[in-house]
Parts: sequence; C-alpha cells; structure tokens
Amino acid sequence: MIYYCNLPMLFLTLNNYTEMKRKIVLLMLFVFAISLTPTIAQTSTEYNNQGLIKFRAKNYEAALVDFNKAVELDAKNEKALHNRGLVKYSLKDYEGAIQDHTKAIALNAAYSNAFNDRGIVYYRQNNFTAALKDYNKAIEIDAAYFQAYKNRAVLYYAQKNYDAADKDYAKCIELKPEDADGYLGRGSINNMQKNYEAAIKYYDKAIEFEPTQVIAWLNRGNAKFILKDVKGALTDFLKVTQLQPNNANVYFNLGVIYSGMEKSTDAIAAFKKYNSFLPNEWNGYKHTADVYYLQLARYDSSEYFYNKAFLINKNEKDILERLGYSLLNQKKIPEAIAMFKNQIAYLPEDPWGYYNLGAAYSMGKQPAESVKNLDIALDKRMVELAYWETDKNLNNVRMLEDFKNVLKKYFNKDILAKYPGLFGF
Repeated sequence: MIYYCNLPMLFLTLNNYTEMKRKIVLLMLFVFAISLTPTIAQTSTEYNNQGLIKFRAKNYEAALVDFNKAVELDAKNEKALHNRGLVKYSLKDYEGAIQDHTKAIALNAAYSNAFNDRGIVYYRQNNFTAALKDYNKAIEIDAAYFQAYKNRAVLYYAQKNYDAADKDYAKCIELKPEDADGYLGRGSINNMQKNYEAAIKYYDKAIEFEPTQVIAWLNRGNAKFILKDVKGALTDFLKVTQLQPNNANVYFNLGVIYSGMEKSTDAIAAFKKYNSFLPNEWNGYKHTADVYYLQLARYDSSEYFYNKAFLINKNEKDILERLGYSLLNQKKIPEAIAMFKNQIAYLPEDPWGYYNLGAAYSMGKQPAESVKNLDIALDKRMVELAYWETDKNLNNVRMLEDFKNVLKKYFNKDILAKYPGLFGF
C-alpha cells in the first residue's frame, strides 16, 4: 500500500521535471534566436557607426541614409556630420559636403579632420585659396597631421609652387619615413625641375616602401630614358605592364624604346597596344606608321597608319608629308599630289609643302607644275641644296631650262657649282 500510494506522486514529479526541462530548452532557443537577430541602430551614435561600415564598403547611398538618421536624432553629432560630408563628396555632392563639414567645424572649432576634408572638396572645385586656408588650419590644430601636409603639397604642386610642395613632402617623410607618398612627391618635383638623378633616388625609396607603386616605376623609367639609361627604362616600363596591364602610356613608351633599338616588330606591337586603349589618339598611329616607313619601307602599311593619324590630326607636318611620300613611293601619284596639296592648305607658310608637291608633279611628268611649285618653295626659303641634289623625285625636271633658271634666280653660279648633281651632270 505504501508503494501504491507513492507511485502516482513519483509519476507526477517526473512529469513536472520533464515539462520544466522542455520549457527551459524553449527559453534557451528563444534567447539564442534573439542573439542572432541583427542589431538595429537606435541612437545617433549607433546610426553613425552603422553608416561608417557601409561607407567603408563603398555603399554610399545606404551610408547616407544612416548618417541622415544620425543627424536627425542628434543635430550636434559632429562626427555624423563630418562623415555625411565624406559620403556626399563620394557622391559628388560637393556643396552638400562643404555644408556638412562647415557644420561639424561650427560644433568643434578644433576638428582638424573636418578642416582637411573640407579642403579636399574645395580643391576638387579648383578653389585653391579656400583649400589652402583649410589645410593650413588643419596643420595649425595638429602639427603632425600627415594627410594635411600631403594634401597641401599636392595643392602647391598644382600651383607650380615647387619649393613649398617639396617642404611639405619632406615633412611627410619626417612624419612617416616608411610611407612611399613623400618620396613619390619629392621625386615628381625633381623630375619636373629636370633634376633626374635626384628624382630617381626618391623613386627608388618610394618603390622600396611600396613595390607596387605604378607611378614611381613609370616616372623612374621616364627619368632613366632621359638620362639615356635605355636598359633601365625598359626594365621599369616592363614592370609597369605587370603591375597595371591596362596602362596605355607605358606601351607608348615601350614603343619608343623598341623603335630606337630598331626592334620594329616589338615597337609596332607596343604602339598598337597603346592605340587599342586610346583609339582616338593620333600619336600612336603616327609612330606605328613611322616604324613601317622609316625602318621597314613598307609603304602600304605606313600609308594605312598615317591616314588614321591624319583623320585625327590634320596639322601635323610629319603626318602630312610622310603620308604623301608613302603614296608617292607606291607610285600613287595623283593621291600623293592631293596629299601635298593638303599639306599646303593646312600649313601654307611651310616651304616643304610646295617642294613636295613639285617633286610629286615631277614624278607624274607634269614639268610646268613641278617647276612652278619648286619656285614657290625657293621663294619661301626651302634652300637645302644638298637635298635638292640627291632627291631622285626631281630627276624628270633637272635637265630642263626652266628648272635651271629657277635655281639661278636665287643662287649665283659659285654656289650652284658646289652642287653639280643639281642639273643631272
């Protein structure tokens, strides 16, 4: 009986324990679920911090929403105002950025970051006076403000105040001796002032501290090339192609080096690569044509690329002239005559246009037109008689009396006697 009476009690106790355990588990699951729910910003500081995360992820529109809310909740949150100014700058709302930085400064007159960043906006608007005033104030507040010195150096450089820029870059090096920017800046200033040896030393340091600094490699290559260290320049330019394969300018530089080394195939490939990035840049087509014309004597190819350059730039003498001779050397005489007429039309005071046209008419066996234009060339002082003497394009008119008379009009017999080949003797 005793056991009988106690059994139900024991059963109830077990049931209560099981139920309790189940409730505890449910409570734990509920608490765990709450902990996994994203934190929802509620205070101005929380919205500001949330906006910063989005700003750093370059999600500017979403960051702006958070900073707006932060300012709405606390109009005196100087950090939120400053950060909203940064976002507006990134969104190219420059006036809005200035307004926010100005409000932040009104709340905290010693806010060096706000002065510096407002200066950046002014600089972007080409308001150098206002930008300089803000950079100066940021440095006044914080004499060790690296970024403000760097920004002020950039401004001075843009104003061609190279001495002031150099001093600020030197200060950057003093503050952060292992940061590449100060060395890069001083290298660029020395490069601009044609102190190429000094520039190379600064670029060396920039590359030492930042081996992937493309500008340092590119500019050092340019400085080496100017100093006729072609091998060193080539090495630097090839490095740029590894670090930044879509850098158009480096392929132009490589083309110049390869053409100077008479590596025609490599030069053409480099210039074509350059124009693949910049299809509307005439200089690449012109240099490609130069290799075909001057090194390979492939006048059909030089014609093609000079013509592409001519369609973009009709006032470049070398293009006009060499396109004409590319045609003339292929015996495309009417086309050559037309091109030399273009040379005269675009460069009417250049005597070479008339000389070239006279040579083309000579090749086309039109002696009267030839002599007429050669006369104009002489009148405009194309008087390089050694060139006249050896130019085979004039052979069809050399022995004509009209040709001889034109030359005798400008030179006495003693001068002409020094060039016996002028008249085909």
